[in-house]
Formats: sequence, C-alpha cells, structure tokens
Amino acid sequence: MVVWVMSDAQINDRTRIFVDELGLAERVLFLADPKSHLIRELGLLKPDPEPIEKGVPHPTTLLLDRQGIVRFADVRTDFHFWLDPESVRTALADLE
Repeated sequence: MVVWVMSDAQINDRTRIFVDELGLAERVLFLADPKSHLIRELGLLKPDPEPIEKGVPHPTTLLLDRQGIVRFADVRTDFHFWLDPESVRTALADLE
C-alpha cells in the first residue's frame, strides 16, 4: 500500500489537479496531516523556509514492514534531487 501524507500547505487545487491528471487517487491513499503534527514529530519541516516553502516538509520516503517498523528512510533536504526509483525497488525487495 502506498500512503502519501501531506501538510495543510500542500492541499490545494494544484495538488488536486496533479492527483486527478495522473490517476493517483485509485492507487495511492492520500492523508492530510493537520497543522503538520506528524511532519513536525518526524523533524521533516525545513528550519528556515522561503515564504513559498512554509509548511511544506522535506520530500521523504519511508518503507515500513507489516509490523509498522521503518525499514528504509530517505529524506531529501533539496527537492531538486529525487530518490532514485531503483533504490526504492531494492529496498522493497529487501522487505520480502
């Protein structure tokens, strides 16, 4: 199961269009993190964001096993550099 958690700052018309155009609603469970409680608890907010980044967390990929234990974590402090999909495939294979 793929879960995408978003801060309040990320929930807008632009996000809805992105989700609709890619047909993600059928494949991904989208959850809102009101007031970024979980995002803050995980330390994923940028410490001194630009105005446009306020409330938006660092792009993060977490893979959990069936018991809810984090088995893979990747946090990107620069959103210009994304996680290589092959790294995710390898981490998923390691879970099996």
